[in-house]
Amino acid sequence: MDNLIIYSLGFLILLPILIGYYFDYKNDPKEFKLSLKSLWNKRSSKALLFLIIYFSFVKIYEHNIPLNKNKGIEFNSTREKIGIPLIGKNWEINDSRYRTIWSNVDSTDRHFRKTIEYGILNAKTETDFYQNKKQVGTFAWSVFSFENDTFEYFIEKPNEEIFSVTEKGNLKYEKPTIEKRISKVEFEKYITE
Repeated sequence: MDNLIIYSLGFLILLPILIGYYFDYKNDPKEFKLSLKSLWNKRSSKALLFLIIYFSFVKIYEHNIPLNKNKGIEFNSTREKIGIPLIGKNWEINDSRYRTIWSNVDSTDRHFRKTIEYGILNAKTETDFYQNKKQVGTFAWSVFSFENDTFEYFIEKPNEEIFSVTEKGNLKYEKPTIEKRISKVEFEKYITE
């Protein structure tokens, strides 16, 4: 219905213009053709060609980028070979253009979320988030980079020193959490505790 309204408005706008051009042509066809030739010069044709190419690329970009976004449950066999945690069948998906988030609805599992971030051609990183119920307020995550096939491990824990004293004797409010990079051994200890 919306398209019909847009087409009708476009027709109502173009109709008087076309009628005006018709009467102008009837008055003096030679002058009309000369005015059209001057209107359609090299700059106009280049501008029209540029607009066609630009809007073609915009539509291709909107519908086809990223090119390979096939990293769902069917990718689990490759994940197993690489050593990345798998996606379960009961996980929910939240999909956007450059990011896919899988959430685990089963609260008994420590692995509660997986985020896949995409570049233009393929997946860039896959991040797995873990929570240990014994350590309240602490989260750990592993980031696998598809570009260089490496893992990085991080942990976020509550900051016990909310206030600190600067060298000048002023109180400084610290961040409520501390985020730091950890080793694979520390990460595995956290997720198996």
